[in-house]
Amino acid sequence: MNLTTTFSIPAASVSMNHRSRVLTMGSCFAASMGSRLSKLPLEVMTQPLGTLFHPFAITRAISGEVSEDLYEHGGYFLHPDYHSIFTATSSADLLEEIRSVANEASTFVASSDFLILTWGTSFSYFDKRLNKTVANCHKMPADRFEKRLSTVDEIVSNFCSLLSTLPSTTQVVLTVSPVRHTKDGMQENQVSKSTLRVAADIVSKQFENVHYFPAYEIMLDELRDYRFYETDMIHPNQQAQDYIWERFVSTYFDPELQTITKRWDSIYRTLAHRPHPSKLVDHRRVLEVLLAELNAEKYQEIDTRKIAEYVAHEIKNTYI
Repeated sequence: MNLTTTFSIPAASVSMNHRSRVLTMGSCFAASMGSRLSKLPLEVMTQPLGTLFHPFAITRAISGEVSEDLYEHGGYFLHPDYHSIFTATSSADLLEEIRSVANEASTFVASSDFLILTWGTSFSYFDKRLNKTVANCHKMPADRFEKRLSTVDEIVSNFCSLLSTLPSTTQVVLTVSPVRHTKDGMQENQVSKSTLRVAADIVSKQFENVHYFPAYEIMLDELRDYRFYETDMIHPNQQAQDYIWERFVSTYFDPELQTITKRWDSIYRTLAHRPHPSKLVDHRRVLEVLLAELNAEKYQEIDTRKIAEYVAHEIKNTYI
């Protein structure tokens, strides 16, 4: 008995390996994927400029160009092109911080093997005073903004301009966030997501180095049940994220990286275990064996520093 509708995802034509450099950027779904990638022996940069939902905002962030347009709210300065993680009491300090991060991100992008970009919405807000589309309104007066729905052609054109700045060897994986933007309205959310999906389909068929991963379809079709959502009924829960991650791994990881992922997942589960006080000695011995294995010759071709640091930290904090 099949209790869900499943579909196959062909293995990607170009695979990630344990030496890949990967940048993830976009909605909170990109943050979830980036967090998981960061635990593996990859060079990963995740959401360096914070959560961004609209394709235009993501393109602007990757470009590294930082405008001097700022908002001032309650004695704090914020930038309309970026998330509120960038906040300062001085406009100069804020711009300096953002430019530093943007330069770092641009440098990373220039040598990245993969960009994983998650588009969240086709709706944007046009600031009538600044005369431009912004990524974040930062609770400024509503009457200075005009809500706009970007068209498929606008999104495709914007993405093509981004692609022209990237090395031809860079692989771009596009996803449409499965998180529903219910504040836009349910019907409006469907129009928004559909626009993104059509745009992603066009560019993934037009360019060999652009790929589409169907996270959106997995959530809406394979996981079509509210038991796969958080209590807000909007965000995928841990089980859903785990399932989508498994599909991503089988699609984009080469066999060696898939083996490493299984092995390291087992180690992370061991690290998450909290033994009974009477079993602390045994648990510490297990961790010491793990650390020795990670430092052994058979693992020397793989960068084990990330996970070895986790294990060493846990050993230090496991008291006997």
